[in-house]
Amino acid sequence: MSTNGHVRPAKLPRGIAGMVANFARYEWYGERSGMAPEEGWRILVTLLPLSQSDPAGLTAALARDVTPVGGWSAYGASRVVAELLGPSFASDDAKAVLDGGIRFLRQNGIPPLRVRPYEWNRWVDTGGSVTTWLPLIPPPPQERSGLRDLRPGEVRHVATMTGDRDSNTIHICRDPSGAYLALIDARYSDEDPTRSRSEWKRANSLYEIFLSVGLALQSPPHWVSAELAPYIPLPRPTI
Repeated sequence: MSTNGHVRPAKLPRGIAGMVANFARYEWYGERSGMAPEEGWRILVTLLPLSQSDPAGLTAALARDVTPVGGWSAYGASRVVAELLGPSFASDDAKAVLDGGIRFLRQNGIPPLRVRPYEWNRWVDTGGSVTTWLPLIPPPPQERSGLRDLRPGEVRHVATMTGDRDSNTIHICRDPSGAYLALIDARYSDEDPTRSRSEWKRANSLYEIFLSVGLALQSPPHWVSAELAPYIPLPRPTI
């Protein structure tokens, strides 16, 4: 039986749970998954004819046979439906597949910032919110923040976003008016590697700027200073 009790599930290829799990890993990690692009997309090509001839049967079969497997298979099923049938997830079976993908993201500590719009819309439509997506880690109270104020002219490096050599970095400084700024140091473009710093956030106190940066990052990037880490409300994802 399908989730809604009316659609006859289609016959899926043998080993489909492993196939869509591999597709999900490829989508998430890219080249780091160990798969070539053509390998990842070959999985979609395998299911394309079925998605065109019997889209309801495909989602019913995924909801029955793949989503309950959990893990990367559940997330892969939701990504397959989105890629082949679009992100509307209108049927009960499609919603069940999408809910399985959302469970995978939450179980692995993925912050809202990295959730796709259709996934987030489903979460909100079912009563979820930013504060219920994952348990939040409260920041230190201001009176016990332990933050070391900036010296005149000091620009403090507090985060590096990725492990790439040319990764964006985040710095804290104070401008002549006394305001505290968060700056993003980044290349001008893919074609122009010249780096420059631009204002990202502004606050009236060091505590407020650390709060603001931590909330915006949501979870720790590739590197974060010990000073900023307590202000990031979610732990590092497990994937």
